[in-house]
Amino acid sequence: MTDSSAAPAMSAANTASMTTLTGASDANPRHPRHFPALDGLRGIAILMVLVHQLGMLDDRSTILNYLFGYAIGTGWAGVQLFFVLSGFLITGILLDTQKSTNYFSGFYARRTLRIFPLYYGALALAFIVLPAFGIVSSGVEKDWNQQIWLWTYLVNWVEPVGIGSHTFPHFWSLAVEEQFYLLWPLLLALPIYRASVAACIRLCVMVAVISLAARFIFAWNGDGRDEIYLLTICRIDALVIGAAFAALMRMPELPNVWRRIVAKPTQSLIAGFSVAIVGVLVTHGFSFENFLGETIGFTLLALAFGLVIMAAACADLRSIDGVFQLLRLAPLRSLGKYSYAMYVFHKPLHDLLGRPLLVKLRVDMAHSLLAELLYIAGSVVVLHALALLSYHLFEKHFLNLKRFFIAKPASHPPRTVSREM
Repeated sequence: MTDSSAAPAMSAANTASMTTLTGASDANPRHPRHFPALDGLRGIAILMVLVHQLGMLDDRSTILNYLFGYAIGTGWAGVQLFFVLSGFLITGILLDTQKSTNYFSGFYARRTLRIFPLYYGALALAFIVLPAFGIVSSGVEKDWNQQIWLWTYLVNWVEPVGIGSHTFPHFWSLAVEEQFYLLWPLLLALPIYRASVAACIRLCVMVAVISLAARFIFAWNGDGRDEIYLLTICRIDALVIGAAFAALMRMPELPNVWRRIVAKPTQSLIAGFSVAIVGVLVTHGFSFENFLGETIGFTLLALAFGLVIMAAACADLRSIDGVFQLLRLAPLRSLGKYSYAMYVFHKPLHDLLGRPLLVKLRVDMAHSLLAELLYIAGSVVVLHALALLSYHLFEKHFLNLKRFFIAKPASHPPRTVSREM
């Protein structure tokens, strides 16, 4: 399996009626809202990814070791959570600004300002700046002739044929998201989807079915595991499932069953966990080693996350505490706020500094749970500090330019999620 630690581009904050996964609000500023619980979910997602990528424990001789080993193995689900979050938030923005006069220019400009500076800054540092000083890592040397796929956000399409990146293997999911960001606004601008939220939901279902069918085809052939994990066509159902939940929350007339779920977020949360349990049982723990895990496993996981995301968003809208208050804890929200840079930095930091340091100190990560926990905790602290510096010293200067691309007032009020649901 190709490196599975990748995560989508992640946000600094989520403000306004709905916000993108990778940044502050794109929605109409007349409807300011904040969803702190979604920041918390993002924080959980980055922790899942880091445990999966940084975990090296092989010893399963004790219960604790076995449980932590299972967490390492299933941490890839953090990627799926990011995808669903992205679809949910991006689609909310697009639906809320469909009638705005700068629908395209506003959206694409704001996405560019949030995502491109850090992404291309990392590539420029690795392939231009450091080589100019004679510093070329072994990964960069291997990537030199294939770097075009990174610069064009197409690396996820070539990794299955062995042309992936050794320096930034985790950038495949950023490619998936960027392709979604490019095409989804175009589809939602079509007259049928501008006129009907229900039509948008039907589009989401159709795309999800196509994505599931693509995974069935690859799995049936028996040799497409990397394709299933990496190709956009095989992973886009997570994004459009998140999109469907965003559209559902904006339907003028919610079906009765959904109205009750939205009115009581705890029911949505329970439904999400129930779907996840069904998925665990059906796919043997969302394993890639069986046909159902490679196919419907992704879909069930996306549905589970979609229900949890909707529950968290509705809880924020209705100021409901309880279990949702855990998602609003300051440390978790801070991880979510700076998770984009943490994600960009984690793999190079691990490969270039973490692993060599562990070897030098002769730390046996494969058999020591304590060493594993200390290393991951230390890595999270370091990554968070670096991400905070990156945000305030570099990214923030570009983000300040987003004020020039706020959605302009539309002829009709934007669709928003009602607090009366």
